[in-house]
Amino acid sequence: MDTRAHASRVEIDPIAWLHDGWKLARVAAGACTTPGQLHGTPARWHDAVVPGTVAASLAHDLGSPGDFDADDWWYRLEFSGDDLPLLWERAGKRIMLRFEGLATLAQVWLNGQPILDSRNMFRSHRVDVTDHLREENVLAIRFESLQARLALKRARPRWKTALVAQQNLRWIRTTLLGRIPGWTPPIAPVGPWGAIALERIAQVEVSSLAVIATAHEGTGHLGLRGTVSVVERHRLDEARLRLGEQTYPVAIHGTSLDAALTLPGVALWWPHTHGTPHLVPWQLELRVDGDWIRADGGSVGFREITLDGRDGQVRFLVNAVPVFCRGACWTPVDFINLHADPARLRGALEQARDAGVNMLRVGGTMVYESDDFYRLCDELGILVWQDFMFANMDYPFGDEAFRAEAGAEVRQQLARFQRHACIAAYCGGSEVAQQAAMMGLPASQWCHAFFTEELPRHCAELHPGIPYFPSTPWGGALPFHIATGVSHYYGVGAYRRPLADVKTARVKFAAECLGFSNVPDARTMALVLDGATPPPHHPRWKARVPRDNGAGYDFEDVRDHYLRELFGADPVALRSQDLERYYAVSRVVSGEVMNRMFAEWRASASGCGGALVWFQRDLWPGAGWGLVDSTGLPKAAWWYLKRAWAAQAVRITDEGLDGLALHVINERATPLAAVVELEMYKGGRSIGPAASTALTLGARGAATLQGDALLGYFSDSTHAYRFGPPKNDVVAVRLRDAGSGAVLSEDFHFPTGMDLPMQAAGALEATARALGDGTIEVVFRSAVFLQAVALSCDGFAPDDNYFHLAPGREKRIVFRPEAGTSVKNFKAHIESLNLAEGFCVRAQP
Repeated sequence: MDTRAHASRVEIDPIAWLHDGWKLARVAAGACTTPGQLHGTPARWHDAVVPGTVAASLAHDLGSPGDFDADDWWYRLEFSGDDLPLLWERAGKRIMLRFEGLATLAQVWLNGQPILDSRNMFRSHRVDVTDHLREENVLAIRFESLQARLALKRARPRWKTALVAQQNLRWIRTTLLGRIPGWTPPIAPVGPWGAIALERIAQVEVSSLAVIATAHEGTGHLGLRGTVSVVERHRLDEARLRLGEQTYPVAIHGTSLDAALTLPGVALWWPHTHGTPHLVPWQLELRVDGDWIRADGGSVGFREITLDGRDGQVRFLVNAVPVFCRGACWTPVDFINLHADPARLRGALEQARDAGVNMLRVGGTMVYESDDFYRLCDELGILVWQDFMFANMDYPFGDEAFRAEAGAEVRQQLARFQRHACIAAYCGGSEVAQQAAMMGLPASQWCHAFFTEELPRHCAELHPGIPYFPSTPWGGALPFHIATGVSHYYGVGAYRRPLADVKTARVKFAAECLGFSNVPDARTMALVLDGATPPPHHPRWKARVPRDNGAGYDFEDVRDHYLRELFGADPVALRSQDLERYYAVSRVVSGEVMNRMFAEWRASASGCGGALVWFQRDLWPGAGWGLVDSTGLPKAAWWYLKRAWAAQAVRITDEGLDGLALHVINERATPLAAVVELEMYKGGRSIGPAASTALTLGARGAATLQGDALLGYFSDSTHAYRFGPPKNDVVAVRLRDAGSGAVLSEDFHFPTGMDLPMQAAGALEATARALGDGTIEVVFRSAVFLQAVALSCDGFAPDDNYFHLAPGREKRIVFRPEAGTSVKNFKAHIESLNLAEGFCVRAQP
């Protein structure tokens, strides 16, 4: 018996998933409007993937456009009681047919009878089909051509967006993915992208079930409200809630269920960077006709989330503790299907957690994520900033039908989200107010009352206590001003401001930032051009470099701008003369820039409450915005950010004439006794002994040290005074555990730029040995400073990469095998930006 919780219900009776045996066919738009008209139509039927999209069913190539909006698509399934035994046991019971997502304009027939007309891909539906079922059944779904619907004459918007080519998309409740020229694959998602199931209601049904867990000053509070209906001839005697090992009574008032619990001393849920994400399993137990029925509701986490918004700040407090939120804007793991199986999704979210991500944003240009996504974020301690699916357009909320549909969508989604400890913020949508303001509209027209009045009312009713923002960016004199409220910070990034702009921008919270065309691993690059290394000008490579529509540049140009600033090299000349080095340097550029930005933002005096990088993962192979490529491999920027986002870290900022500031951070719930070391190098060699000081930080504490105070003498470590030639070209700061001496964190500063002199081949030594559990340990040693040591090894994943290696010190890297990989196949290739030649290392038994 499947008793999983879903949306605002708990499942008590059996469920039969209708996912096998589907067929689909393409039909000209409007040629067939009922199943009967398909007879005699020369349609070619294919096996269909359900849940999934047309593109998934046709094994569509991501490299080819797929105008699936142009035609109608029909899906068809035949099933019988022999296939689904629960159909033969329906005497005196109701059978419901459930659709968890139909993209986008869909009509459904069961045995020739129309049962559903859906106009919103973000809503699920349940239909009572008890009287429609037969011994042999045919279920048919028509997905109507979106192109035909978009061609209808509509009232003109007050302003137009350049994000999409078709302005009438504002009338359709569908995702913009696949329909945004410039940064998504041109493949529109069409089809039953959500699950389809039959469910039998035998004795009792519980719906509209709200379960909300909160905490305040260490005391947990849980509220349960629901509606119960009892099938004829059955009797509901009693209800109770099992929370962990304890049970609590649930009051029954007619058709209503109600409970309010106060739980002193309950274990609190924390983001993983600040504590343990404690969860408590719960079940709803109903005694029907004297027998107990149990429905598993999943788990809840008790936490308090508040917002410090004083003086334009945006700082989240979890259980009254300020949390610096860092992470990225989430993208679907499987762009074609718009959902991923739980194992693949877990892998992607564990990868994010392991990088130090404690917040992900589900943005308004995407899709609402699956229940599995939010359950995993609960488990892994990852906060979620949740947009509603509105972005960049002047939505027609003046139309009553559209507004009612949008409201129903929002309430249905809130009924899902309210159970999850991970939800930290709700947002009306992305760049709606910004677009209106940039078009020159007065402030009164920047944001519709739907976002400022109706949506926050729904949130307050269905998920009280969660911070809400009408749009993002939001809060300045103009919505997109940076120094107040929520911003989208691309000063360093798309607008090619100097790196020092981060100090004057005074970012309070960046709901998205730092969009760079991040170059992937060579293995992923090879997927773009049939195994060859694509030159930057190749059309297929350029098609996958993100750009803003109408702009005269793309985000490869942005990255090249900072390559010139960091390395002092002409990117055009570099890629003309040495394409491999151009890509090697380009991989490092965005990581170095992002590391410097987060060093500034994490400084305790910065006033910044968090920043989310635009994107977490690429949608297809290429140099997209993602920190992770579309195959799941981390890019160089991911490794840089993993170090910059660590819960215990030391970061350097350049304070000019005041020298270097060393920011030491301890987000853990226990004190940290540490040693901070500072060392300087020139020409790859140390120019003196390391300076050090002991430091104790309290639980979730931070401190800023002055580099010059640590040294005790004038060194001009930032090369700001310019008294003669620079004394050093690299500064290293190191955080060690005071007890064990283990290095917890390192950071490096390059006062004269990153174009360091090359070191002779052989400067780096590496030895590898098998550890006996399938892993390989590689120990690196170098007599000179090596820059951005890059590791690649087919079949093995390192636990660090793209790291700087200080002279005279060991660096140990553990490589973990992928499934089916043998130790005897271990061969790691090692390169460094300032090492004349790379080399390979093999494991010794």
